[in-house]
Amino acid sequence: MHTGSRIHLFASALLLATFLIGTVAGISLGVDWKQAPPTTSPFAGVAISSDGNTVYGGGNQMLVRNWDGSSNWGGRSGFVAAMSADGGHVVSTLGNSIVLLDNTGVVDWTRSMGASCTAVAISSNGSFVVSADEQGNMVSWSADGEFWGRNITSPAKRIAIAPTGDLVVATTDSGLQFYTPALDPVWTDSRSGSLDDFIVISSDGSTIITAGGTRLSSHTNTGVLNWQVNVAKDAITDIAANDDCSIILVASKDNSVRAVDRYGTVHWTFDTGQWANAVSASRDGSVIGVGSNDGTIFVLDHGGDLLTKRSSGTAIQPRSLAVSRDGSRIAAADQYNLYGYTLLGNSPGSSGSDTTYIEAGLNPVKTTAPPSPSATVTTPAEGPNAGPQTTTVPAPATTRKSPAEPWLVVPAAAAALWLAGKR
Repeated sequence: MHTGSRIHLFASALLLATFLIGTVAGISLGVDWKQAPPTTSPFAGVAISSDGNTVYGGGNQMLVRNWDGSSNWGGRSGFVAAMSADGGHVVSTLGNSIVLLDNTGVVDWTRSMGASCTAVAISSNGSFVVSADEQGNMVSWSADGEFWGRNITSPAKRIAIAPTGDLVVATTDSGLQFYTPALDPVWTDSRSGSLDDFIVISSDGSTIITAGGTRLSSHTNTGVLNWQVNVAKDAITDIAANDDCSIILVASKDNSVRAVDRYGTVHWTFDTGQWANAVSASRDGSVIGVGSNDGTIFVLDHGGDLLTKRSSGTAIQPRSLAVSRDGSRIAAADQYNLYGYTLLGNSPGSSGSDTTYIEAGLNPVKTTAPPSPSATVTTPAEGPNAGPQTTTVPAPATTRKSPAEPWLVVPAAAAALWLAGKR
């Protein structure tokens, strides 16, 4: 080979190595702001509105602020509280009182339950609120505070409202409960007890993911069990998912985060070194945020590869990390502060991994194991006179790590140059 060709090859190899390394190493977490809680008690629970502009931090006294700090208020109890996904309202409870506030902290209305509140939820657009007390009363309230419906069951541990606004899910000591917004029963778990605590509902309302203990479950919105698996070696501490629940993230006390697909199959496991206290994901799952007990925030792509990490110095609080829908912002709370981070050097929605997940359809496959290369699924068609439709759903692809591992690129380039020189 001529000297000019060798020089050209060497330059090309270095350019390739620099590009591939830069793809990974160029991503970082920049701190936009940090704020202490109104009291000396740490935060408990963090959420970001769907437009990425409003951040909610719960705890002894909650804090609500715009990303740029133009609006900043709080002071009410945030232990049993929630913010609507659009950031327009916050519902807070204290004892048996329920208070709905607008996005400036002004009280819209106050109502009372029969006993101390155990759980509360607000619909995505703030159109209704559901509250539960320790006597098992569950009540739904309209946006203007009018009584809508009531049901009496076991005391609710947690309540979630589907993004579509047509389903209410509650975890109780006697099992899962599905209701309409007026709290008419849709489906009731017939077991005498339930481990379930955490709830995630897909954006179309068709899939309900719950977790408790080491177990993860998937149901349809009518209560049909899709699958139920033990995915962790120790207690689950938090769960999250992308919009269609095709990527389900499970954080646990076994120092790891796992990605589970729509069939209940674990695709990858990421070691966090200490307890994984919080997990969240962007709408497409391309950006995954994890908070650990040693204060480290890990940012992963949807294939489980590390994009970047940063330490706040003290433990990220349980369930106190949120990723914006576009993946560009992360809010997290440690023992002393609430932080607003921006993911630098990463295009929203991009991912450095080639792992493929199967998008969840409107009616998930009812199976307890991954299907063969393809599975035929019959689902009801929409419309009063439509017949059933048969579709073929592909099996989930095998997890593959990204080929752009920086430590492999430079040796590869050097090897290419050496071989060229031998010719």
